[in-house]
Amino acid sequence: MARQVRAVISPDLVPVAESVMAATGITTYSQLVCLLIKNFGNELSQRLRGELSQLAHIQTVEGKDA
Repeated sequence: MARQVRAVISPDLVPVAESVMAATGITTYSQLVCLLIKNFGNELSQRLRGELSQLAHIQTVEGKDA
């Protein structure tokens, strides 16, 4: 049986969540949270631990685009 965990979205973030959902075709808040964690969870953890800076990420992206 899959384990379920519930998350609460702060009321001030609901418009942002709904905007992302509308732009991407995501239909539920659960899908949105799962996709965000799956796609950005490792990077967020690294940034919070100070292992990855936003500036380093921007420079890497800009280097690839050039």
